[in-house]
This record gives sequence, C-alpha cells and structure tokens, in this order.
Amino acid sequence: MAEYQHYQFAVDAPLSDGQLAEIRALTTRARLTRHSFVNTYSWGDFKGDPQKLVETHYDAHLYFANWGTRQVILRWPAAALPLDVAETYCASHSAISRESGGYVLITLESDPEDAMEDFNDLFDFEDGPDTAEEWLPSITRARQQVAEGDLRLLYLAWLLCLQNGELDDDDLEPALPPGLADLPEPLADLAEFVRIDQDLIAAAARRSPQPLPRPTLAEHRAWLATFDSGEKDAVLAQLLHTGDAQALSGLRRRFLNAQPATGPDPAPRTVAEIRAAVSAQTAMRIAREERQEAEEREQAAREAREAQSRRLADLQHDPEAAWKRVGELLALRGTRHYEEVVRLLGDLAALADRDGTTSAFTERYGRFITAHRTKKALIRDLRAGGPACAALIALTPATD
Repeated sequence: MAEYQHYQFAVDAPLSDGQLAEIRALTTRARLTRHSFVNTYSWGDFKGDPQKLVETHYDAHLYFANWGTRQVILRWPAAALPLDVAETYCASHSAISRESGGYVLITLESDPEDAMEDFNDLFDFEDGPDTAEEWLPSITRARQQVAEGDLRLLYLAWLLCLQNGELDDDDLEPALPPGLADLPEPLADLAEFVRIDQDLIAAAARRSPQPLPRPTLAEHRAWLATFDSGEKDAVLAQLLHTGDAQALSGLRRRFLNAQPATGPDPAPRTVAEIRAAVSAQTAMRIAREERQEAEEREQAAREAREAQSRRLADLQHDPEAAWKRVGELLALRGTRHYEEVVRLLGDLAALADRDGTTSAFTERYGRFITAHRTKKALIRDLRAGGPACAALIALTPATD
C-alpha cells in the first residue's frame, strides 16, 4: 500500500451552517455531515489543525497513518472533567491534557519504532475501507463514561505513559479506578488502538476494586428525595429543554460522588512494582496459552484417531478399493487431490499395522514411491501427513 492517512472527527451537537462552511474551506474531499468528518489521503495532507478543530468544533478526533502514527483527541466540558483531575493521569508526552475555551482536552499518541508492522493486522482493508471508520464511534462513547465519573480512560492514559518509558521507577500510580479488569468495549477499543499492552492492563488491574453494582430505581429515588423542590425543578427543566447527554452525565456523576466510600483505596504502587507485575503476568499468560494449545492438540489428535478408526472399520472389508482409488486420484491433473491420497495411504498403513501385515504394505508402498518419485509435492505431503500418517514418514524419502 502507498502512503495512507486517515482523519476522523465527531461531535455530539450538530455543527452550524457557518461551522460547516469553515470546515469545507479546509477540504473539498472530506465526507462531511453536521456530526462527523471522514477523509483519507494517499498523497498530500490535511490543511487543518486537529487540535484547534477539537477546541472549536468537534468533541473527538482520531488519526492513523500506515507508517504507524496513531492519535486520539477527546474533549469534555471543564465541569465534567476538571483539568487537575486530567493532569493527574496525563503524565507525559504520550498523554497530554490541557484546557481551552471552557473545555478540557486529552491527546493520546502512539508511535513506536516498529509501528508499521501491525498496520494491516488492525486495519483489515480486505473487508473494505469502512472498517477503518469503526474505531472513533466506539472510542467516542467512552467520553460519556468519564463524564459520569468513570476514570478508567484516564488510568489507561497513564499506563500508556508508563509503557512508553516516560515515567521514573519511583513514580507512584494515580488513584486506581474500579473495574479495570473488565473494560467495556469503548475502552477496550481505545487500549487496542493506542497499543496498550494487555499484560500491562491485567497486571495493573490486579488491585482494581470491583465496580459498584448498577443503582436500583429505589436508590435513585432515595437520593433525589434529598433535593429541595426548587433544585428538582431546575434539573428536570434542563433535561426537558436540552435533552443534553452531558446534563444527564453530570447528574449521574453527582449521584456517584454522593455514595459512601466502600473502603480504603488500595495503596499506590510504584512504576517499578507495576513493571515487575507485568513480567509475572506475561509468564502466567504464556503458560496458560501453552496449556491450552497442548489440550487443543491432544483433542485434535484424539478426534483424528477416532475418525481413522471409523474409516478403518470400512476399509478392512476391501483394502484393494483404497489402492485403486489412490491410482485414480493420481491419474487426475494437478495436486489438489494429494490430501485424499495421503489420507488413504495413511489409513492403509494403519490397517496393516493393526492386522500384522506391515511387511506386505511396506513392500507395496516402496513400489508406489518408486513409481511416483518425480512427484515432489506428493512426496512432501506424504512426509507432512500428520499423526494419522506417522507410519508413512519413515517409509517416505525426503525430497531434494
């Protein structure tokens, strides 16, 4: 693939006619609506400044290029995410927070040295270019969770700084939010997009408290009962008038903050302690995967043996029919029939071993190999026939 750059923007409230005209002045090629902007470049570059556009027009931005650079910019009203909270987690170059025009913006960047190697894995253009457009709508949903008081996105930003070697060993982690071990889809997509290592997340999540259960209607009623009538009227009027998701998120955040603490926060770990925990987590994951792979191999071998046993029950009545079928298949053009030839010969070898006629089979198989020694692909397939054809490997010469 030639040079490829992808730009996306999204906004909750629709852009005005004037704002649309301002964006269109920057590009005539972008697919532009009142809520979104999508454009790709195989040559040239976007003339706008994503940072400024998120300050003035959009709530979210996503960018990636096939040389590996990835960027996400998200914004919240400062009332929903105070800057001092964002700065606690956005600790270095990979995660930067700032305030502008009553909004707090967070920029996450990923650009490792070997970044080009994973481009095709993450953006599968065989399924069409629209797959690249699925990331921002998912990641944008995480903004509402932050506005409601869920700080897992911010903690992931801090982990990104840790992973990229931007923190000192004796730096302490910020407050560890509940539920880090079970990320919702928007946060899981964000972590994958900016390449946060899954073992790092799992190691950090070991001390993460369990999230509180979803509040019941009765709990919401009891909390609202503490409001005076004037405050209730103001809240309902705002929700009725604007239908604003931010207003609803703010109400949910107030409810969350009003709940009593469930216990002391876990003691903060140093960066060095978390890095050591990652090494242990990786070792456990590798051991678990190796056990699973061994179990899957054993299951596959068991199923192959059972399938061969069923075939041998039919084959024993007329082995010559199998030899005849081998000859018919080899008389056909091409190599696509070799898989069935290998299976039939493997079954004949297994039947001979079971019935004590291995010597006769070996002699006949030797004549077969001599007759077809020029079929290099067939010889290779016979030597790679798998457990069901193990008896053939020793009898089949290696190809040159």
